[in-house]
Amino acid sequence: MTTDILAPARHVIGTPYTDSVKPYILALTGLHIAVGPKDFSTRDLRSDRIFISVDESNFITDLNIA
Repeated sequence: MTTDILAPARHVIGTPYTDSVKPYILALTGLHIAVGPKDFSTRDLRSDRIFISVDESNFITDLNIA
């Protein structure tokens, strides 16, 4: 059985992105790093980092651990 670590934060999908959503997602998931749509990040695989994807209207479309 696997656990969806992002489940507690999935309700933010479809809401407008602001920088304040990053600490909120981290608090809900217990992970350590959140990368927003305009943040720079390395492409190495990390299990403690959440990528926040947004659409052209700046609404959150997806959350991924990578």
